[in-house]
Order: sequence, then structure tokens, then C-alpha cells
Amino acid sequence: MKYPLTLIALVVLTGCEQKDASQELDRFIVQTYSAAEVTATPLPPEPVYAALPFNPAVDTDPFVLPAAEEEDTLAKGDCWQPSDLPSRDSLEGYELASLDFKGVIGLPGSYWALVEAPDSTIHRVGIGRMMGNNRGRVDSISQHTLSITEHLPDGLGCWQVRNVRLALNNNK
Repeated sequence: MKYPLTLIALVVLTGCEQKDASQELDRFIVQTYSAAEVTATPLPPEPVYAALPFNPAVDTDPFVLPAAEEEDTLAKGDCWQPSDLPSRDSLEGYELASLDFKGVIGLPGSYWALVEAPDSTIHRVGIGRMMGNNRGRVDSISQHTLSITEHLPDGLGCWQVRNVRLALNNNK
């Protein structure tokens, strides 16, 4: 008995659909489309870009100061000149950033630093030893830091001094 009553109710409700509302909506859509005008301006043509290859004139790292050269004497004037630097050391052939401070040996007050070069050799470094390609001189050694004074050329024949500290690096 439930099913025939449901079927009858469905047929009755389907017949109650309003045809006038959908016809009015269709008529409104047709009128709106016919009255509309296109007012948009066309887009300009897409620009054509040609990529230019980058060819550096010099093969250097822009974030590293140039290596110190004692022959750079363009204008020796009243500026500071490093006259007391010792001869070249084996650790001066490396960038200071590529040297790793690995530890210390000795007693407090007379420490020696252990520095690893990029070629995986360990060097024993004392106070006064030169390292890094900017003529860095080791000033002090503590259990956790290595203090270095670098001598940087300014390109005009004068030199500047910069203090740098290397921190202990045991992560590798």
C-alpha cells in the first residue's frame, strides 16, 4: 500500500511544476544577451623576450675579497703598509673560510690550534702563524675560538686591517 501512494504523490507533485517562471527566465536571458554590447579593448600583443647568456669577465667569487699581493703598490702615500709580515706560509694558499678550526692542544696560556685544510691535512698553528690568502696572523687561541688579524689590500696601494674569529668546528 505504501508504494502506490508514493507513486501517486510523485506524479501529482511533478505535474505542479510552474512553466511560466522558467519561460520568463529564458526570455530575460535572451533579451539581455541581445542588448549587450562588447566594450572591452583587445589586449596588446605579448612581448617577446630573448634571454642573453651571462659570461663573466673574471672567474672569481664576488663574496670573497681579492687575495693580498705585496706587488699592489699603485699609490703608496700616507696610508698603512704591512712591512713586518713574515714570508709566505703553507696555509696562506687557502681561503680563510675553507679552513676549519678543529680543536686545541696544550695547556691554558700556551694552546696550539688544530686547523684542517681543504686537502684534509691537519696543521698545528701557534700564535703569530700566517694563514688565509689575506695574510691573516693568528693573534690568540682559546678553547673555542681562533682570533686572526687579516691584512687586506684596498686596490690603491694601501692596506686595511680586519679582525676575524674562527669558531671551533667539530661537526664534520
